Amino acid sequence: MRIDRVYIDGFRNLRDIEADFDEGRLTTVVIGQNGSGKSNLIEAIVEIFRHVDLPTGSVRFTFEIEYVIRGRKVRIHNREGVTSFFVDDETMSFSRFNLNKGSLFPDLVFGYYSGTGRRLEKLFDDHQARYYGVINKDRDDTEYEKARTARRLFYCRPVHGVFALLSHFAKPGKKGDVSKLLNEKLGITGFHSALAHFKEPSWFTNSVWKKGRSAPPASRGRRTFDELGEQALDVWGAKGPAGECARAFHKAAFHPLAITGKVVDDYRSKAKTEAQLACFIRDQNALKALAAAYDNDQDLFAALEAADISDLFREMLVWVTRNDNDSGDVSFSDLSDGERQLLMVLGLIRVSRGKEALFLLDEPDTHLNPAWQLTYLDLIKEWTEIAADEDKCQIIMTSHNPLTIAALVKQEVRVMQINDDDKMKVKQPYADPRGMGFTATLTEIFGLPTTLDPETQRQIDERNILAQIEKRTKDQEKQLIEINDKLNRLGFMNESREPLYQDFLRAWHDVRYADRPPLTPEDVEKRHNAMQLLIKQLTDNKGAAH
Repeated sequence: MRIDRVYIDGFRNLRDIEADFDEGRLTTVVIGQNGSGKSNLIEAIVEIFRHVDLPTGSVRFTFEIEYVIRGRKVRIHNREGVTSFFVDDETMSFSRFNLNKGSLFPDLVFGYYSGTGRRLEKLFDDHQARYYGVINKDRDDTEYEKARTARRLFYCRPVHGVFALLSHFAKPGKKGDVSKLLNEKLGITGFHSALAHFKEPSWFTNSVWKKGRSAPPASRGRRTFDELGEQALDVWGAKGPAGECARAFHKAAFHPLAITGKVVDDYRSKAKTEAQLACFIRDQNALKALAAAYDNDQDLFAALEAADISDLFREMLVWVTRNDNDSGDVSFSDLSDGERQLLMVLGLIRVSRGKEALFLLDEPDTHLNPAWQLTYLDLIKEWTEIAADEDKCQIIMTSHNPLTIAALVKQEVRVMQINDDDKMKVKQPYADPRGMGFTATLTEIFGLPTTLDPETQRQIDERNILAQIEKRTKDQEKQLIEINDKLNRLGFMNESREPLYQDFLRAWHDVRYADRPPLTPEDVEKRHNAMQLLIKQLTDNKGAAH
């Protein structure tokens, strides 16, 4: 699954824009200023796939999208007000497309936002609600599998990192490459133990649970402690994959405990008492017993996720061993935000293997340290090669970080910029970020006029103006000496004694950088070409007037 091109007009601030991706690349990073529309681009793409998969109404913007999947080229647009489908440049009706959706539509479209808002997540609610409407009821296994397959849009949440890690430990597969990568990159050497903390779900009704039992039904408020414990040990009568998962924990746990606890879900609410079930998985053998009912880590992950969206988990704790700590005192929650964020993305890549998958990630590198930001995409590529099918995946992500794109070629980067006429453009940078260095990436790719703070840059601008004056007054000479002294103390040793440098300053005398706004990609390229031409003229005609 690879998107080739997308056109959007009328989605928030996205007006008449076209983004052309390199479908031969696993990853594309979209950069740009705040407000340029990076997140809107991600959301618009999700909205398109959501509309095509669940056409509950018309999309309130014009779109056209082209992608390649399973060797076929698909183009979908609504330019004439009606959604039209083309496969290998031949028109296809919606009914026929829908009938062949299994081969013409992505198996999974993942979305993730590292912030706290639900704007992106809400676009996935309909798919989750439809899935939830099936899996929490007592149905045939084929219906559960059908619902799982039909859930093509999937929003990634932090708890999925816990589920993915637990699934890997339970079903590591035949190859040890993933475990090796976890060890080398994150220092995680293995599984220690886990605690599944189940709670009375919001859908539970005491009277329904009591039906068919010898004891008379009781109201929720009059339940005895024994009744609460009995209901917890029966995981509140949960059905389907969620109930099966909870009972697998109960069976594999070391002395499962039915307890009650006081919880506050919202600071505006009073503490309430709820029935809970604590299932402790004390070692690797117990984890294997838990996972015995599942064929692979993908099935186990799906079961854990089903229990979660069925409102059965109060908390899931997983403890790991690390290179520097094998005591089991390190839980998933003790890992850094960056480590947890990375494990979530990497885990979902792994459980999507074999699928035609699209990952739309909004600033997933937010919490990573500089070393990981620099190697983030290399790590994703390495993980995808090991844990998934690289040719079936595409990762489109937004970022503000120059370190994230520093090792990329220009085909893997798209710059979103609002021009002076308020026209939005999405363009490939004029040069590869790879080899530029971090500071050059800021100016040549992100369009910053300078990498210095404004005050220091103002001093340099003033020094340059004074330095290009051929006959300075005594006051100007004194001022130049003072500025050079300040700059020298800051480590800037470029004085104006080199004749060629003075010629350059004279030619560039009207350029000041301290207060300039960020440049557009076109401006950056023009500046680069102009400077190259100027330097060539200066070196070819040294001493001549300019």
